[in-house]
Amino acid sequence: MKKIFVSVLLTAGLSVMSGGSVFGAIPQAYWQYQQPFLDAAAANNTDEIIRLGTEISSLFVNAPNDADKAGILYSTYEKMYPAYEKKGNYEKAIACLKALIPYGQQLGFSDGVKIAKERIQKIDPMTEVYALTQNTNTTPYYGMKNEPKSGIYFGRVQSETAEPASSQEGIVSFYVECLQEDIKEYDYLIRPYADGKRVIHIALNMPQENDSLKKVLDSSSDSYLQSTMQYLSSLNCPVLLRIGGEMDVWTNLADPALFKEAYIKIATIARNHASNVALLFSPNIVSNWNVEQEQYYPGDQYVDWVGVSLYYNKYRNASNPTAMEDFEEMYYGNGIYSHPLTALKKIVDCYGDRKPIIITEGGAGHHISGSGVDLTGYAQNRLKEFYTYVNMVYPQVKGAIYFDADLGESNEYVYALSQNAAVNTTYKNTISNNKGALSTIGATPMAYVKAEAYQDTLDTISLYGYCALPSDSGVTVTYTLDDAVIATQTQMPYGCEIQKNALTQGSHTLTVTFKGGNGYEKIKNFVLTKDASGVVTIKSK
Repeated sequence: MKKIFVSVLLTAGLSVMSGGSVFGAIPQAYWQYQQPFLDAAAANNTDEIIRLGTEISSLFVNAPNDADKAGILYSTYEKMYPAYEKKGNYEKAIACLKALIPYGQQLGFSDGVKIAKERIQKIDPMTEVYALTQNTNTTPYYGMKNEPKSGIYFGRVQSETAEPASSQEGIVSFYVECLQEDIKEYDYLIRPYADGKRVIHIALNMPQENDSLKKVLDSSSDSYLQSTMQYLSSLNCPVLLRIGGEMDVWTNLADPALFKEAYIKIATIARNHASNVALLFSPNIVSNWNVEQEQYYPGDQYVDWVGVSLYYNKYRNASNPTAMEDFEEMYYGNGIYSHPLTALKKIVDCYGDRKPIIITEGGAGHHISGSGVDLTGYAQNRLKEFYTYVNMVYPQVKGAIYFDADLGESNEYVYALSQNAAVNTTYKNTISNNKGALSTIGATPMAYVKAEAYQDTLDTISLYGYCALPSDSGVTVTYTLDDAVIATQTQMPYGCEIQKNALTQGSHTLTVTFKGGNGYEKIKNFVLTKDASGVVTIKSK
C-alpha cells in the first residue's frame, strides 16, 4: 500500500463576472442578471443561484462561442452545481458540470476540468435496483486465464499473524519484494493453500520503485525471475501475479515507458515458465496528479486481469485525521465521498469491457494507531457496502482481497481484522451473505442482475437497492407492488422479497422509491410479469 504524495494547486477557473470588465458581443439582457447573480452566490442563496443561473445560461444559447461567453458560462455553471448538490438534485448538478467542461477546456482551465470530470463520477448516486438470479450466464466472461465464468473470489492477505483463510474465502494473497526476497522462503505459508481449491495472488512489489524497474531490465535479474516463475509453476492451483502494483503513486514515480518495458519482460518470462500464472496490471484507484493510469498499461496481450488498490478511508491523512477542503475530499475519495463503488467506476469503465477486474488490496481503516481515533462504525459501514454490492453493481469484478495486515507504524490506519472483533464479524458476515461468492474453484454461485433484466423461475424474487449519496443523510427505500407498500428499508442492502406463489398470473406494477434526507429522490418503475409456466420477468416501465 502506498500513499499519494502530491501537492495539487487547483485552479477552479478565472472569474470573469466581476464588475468593470469589458466584454464583446454579450446579450444586453445579461447585465440585469450579473450583479444579482453575484449577490446570490455571495449569500449562498441556492434558489436564487439556480434561478438566475438558468436565466443567464439561456441568454447565451445563440451567442458567439467566444472567450466572453466561455468565461461567463464557466463561472455560472461553477456556482450552480453546488447549489443543486445542496438540494440533493445530483442529476442537475452533473448536468452543470458537464456543461462547464467544454468552456473550461476552451479557457485552458485544465485543473478545473479535471476536477469537474472527477466530481461527475463522485456525486452520481448510481441508484439502481438489482435482483438475485440463478442464471449465471448473465455475468460477463472474457475467457482470460484463471477467470471464473461467474462469481467473485473473496479473500485476505495472509501472513504469520493473520487468521487462516476460512472456508468462505476462495483467494489468498502474499507479498514478495522483487529481487530482494526469494519466494521459496515463503513456501511454508503459500504451499498449504496450493491445493487446487483456491486461487493464490502474488504481489510482486518493486521495493525501490522506479529504480527496481531498471534492475529488472538488467540481464542480471533473469535467473531470479525465471526461478520465481518456476516456483509458481510448481503450485497446484491458479495464480494471479501482480507486477509492480500501484506504480502510478510511487514516491519514486515510475516512468511509464520503463514500467511497461519491465512489466513485459516479467510477463514474457511468466508465460514461458509458468502456465498456471495469469498476469495482473494493477494501479492505484487514484493516480498521482501528474499521471494517468492508462499511461502505464502494457497492452491487452500482456494483461489477463486488471487489478486496483482500493482503500476507502474516512480521512486522507491518518496522521492528521481532519476533513480537508471539499474538492480534495472529493478527488481522493474521503469523507462523504468515500463510497468504494463510486471510486471503482473509472477503472471498470476503462477496462471492464475486455478484462476481469480484481481489487488486489483494499479496505477501510478501523483505527488510527497511536491515537484515540476509533473508526469502527465507519469501517463497518464501508465494508458492508463494498462486500454487499461490489459484484452486484459490477459483475466484471471477479476478485477482492482485503488488506488484513498490521504495518506496525504509528499514526497509520489499522486494517488488521484481528485487532477489531466488530469489523472482523462484519467482514465475515457480509461475504457469507453475498450469494455470488466463490468459496472454491469451480463452485457455481448465484448472480445479480439489474432488476429490468430479471427472468427466472425462483420461488422467491429477491430485490436489492443501491444508492450512494455523497451526503451524511440517510437513505430510505420503499417498495410498492400494485399500489400496496410491501417493504420500507433504511439499511443496506435495502432488500425486498416477493413470493412467486403470492403473485397472480399476469402483469403487476412494481415501484421502488429512493429518498435521501437531503432532498434526493429517485423513482424506479417496473412491470413484473408471471406467465403460465411460472416464469417471472421484470422490465422497466
